[in-house]
Amino acid sequence: MDSFTFVEYSVYMSGKRNVWQTVKVIEEALDLLDRSCAATMNPAQTLAAMRAMRRLADRMCAEAAVWTDRAAKTCAAEKAAGTPLSDYLAVTEGRSSSEANGLVHQAGRITADPRVRDAALAGTVSPNKAAAAGAVLRDLPRHDMSEAQRRAAAERLIDQAAGGATTGQIARSADRVLEQVAPDLAPTPDGRAAEAERRRRRAVRERELTFVEDGRGSVRFWGRLPQMEGDLLRTVVGACVERGRGDERRELETLKAQRATGELSAGQYFAARTVLGERESRTTAQRQADAITDMVTALQSAGQVPVAGGEAPRVVVTLDYTRLLQLAVEAAATGLRPDGTMLDEVSVARLRTAVTGTTETGADVAASQVRLACCDAGILPTVLGQASEILDVGREHRLVTPQIRKALTLRDSGCVFPGCTVPAPACQAHHVIPWWAGGPTSLNNLVLICRHHHGVIEPHRFAPAADQWRITFDPDTGRPQVHPPRRLRHDLPPGPDAGEDSAHQPETETGAQGTLIA
Repeated sequence: MDSFTFVEYSVYMSGKRNVWQTVKVIEEALDLLDRSCAATMNPAQTLAAMRAMRRLADRMCAEAAVWTDRAAKTCAAEKAAGTPLSDYLAVTEGRSSSEANGLVHQAGRITADPRVRDAALAGTVSPNKAAAAGAVLRDLPRHDMSEAQRRAAAERLIDQAAGGATTGQIARSADRVLEQVAPDLAPTPDGRAAEAERRRRRAVRERELTFVEDGRGSVRFWGRLPQMEGDLLRTVVGACVERGRGDERRELETLKAQRATGELSAGQYFAARTVLGERESRTTAQRQADAITDMVTALQSAGQVPVAGGEAPRVVVTLDYTRLLQLAVEAAATGLRPDGTMLDEVSVARLRTAVTGTTETGADVAASQVRLACCDAGILPTVLGQASEILDVGREHRLVTPQIRKALTLRDSGCVFPGCTVPAPACQAHHVIPWWAGGPTSLNNLVLICRHHHGVIEPHRFAPAADQWRITFDPDTGRPQVHPPRRLRHDLPPGPDAGEDSAHQPETETGAQGTLIA
């Protein structure tokens, strides 16, 4: 569509237009936006422009939510791209799996009631407030309410949102709204107590704590606790933060006194003041993070860290093939393990068998042979090759053995599906070539996949050629590669930054054939 003259634009906008025409007009209007006028605006005008743009952005977010919910209800992504909608949003928009899921759920809440939906589309309430109101309406006993009561409840929530209530206040207003529009259905004191008990049991069931390496040298963690335990943790962390602030104030007063009495020279005072200033400049979030670290360190120092699985927490050390072979040769020659303990005669004989005759020709000993001998001798549980690929860990069973599971965790770290952040302990071991199709239980036929994405990539037993997500292995590195359906590839963003791959490898590469490297 070519750019409009003013008259053509007025005529064009005088009637209703479909989504494609509307999007085109909006995009052209944004392309023509002249921001140079900002230089001549006073602060009040700048704020007015900001508010106008934010209202427009809210209306666009609400419109996007309506279309997102329609795509979810009609299974459009599954039908057109062979991919669940949340995963489609993750891989096409470069979002994390949890973020994409949140968008789909928010869209469902915004559209839960037509009156709330229309208020969001009109810009009367923000998308976040509309989602909170929709969630409240879903929790009301709607089937026991008349249409007039349901309408009145929606209108009261919209009035709250438009009147300045926060998202949290709207989310907590269910009982009050019910008392106002349907007092006969409002919970009694006994009913509230029973509901509180139900919420407590649900909160206990839903408690969680998750750790994920972010690939930038940090460990992200998040979760939720029942209200009472969460309040306790928040109180203890808050007390540690305030104690730290108090210590800093007292330390500053001590430094000032020492400077005044001459106990500290000017150079010493300013050096100490600089160090203290670094601690004082911490944000509240940084102080809370430090408080949790200090609490864990205090437990460890006091010897209060419990053992796990019958042994104290430990770090697994991995060795390359050359070091493994050296350990085997030394143990075979001396009859001693690296820790100095004696090997039995059978273990020594196995080690000698594994290395005898290979060093004379200069050929490498088979990794599987050395590994088995070293494991039997109690020398090493897991071995890495020089390119960091996991070597043989056995392939004798249909179910994954503990050794294979450890190897999968070292290689994949978590779910290999693009954008998924589920860590390794919550993942399942998936046979790329199914067991029923003759696939072996070996490292080069297994990947870690979360329960949700297991269903997405599981091959169709009666339609093996179906256009769906699939996994192959890089012939050089042995690492899994995730391939989207052919019908989805035209929706993927171009270039090497096509989106997140997983929690353990946030930088994703997109090959010419639409391969997402895991």
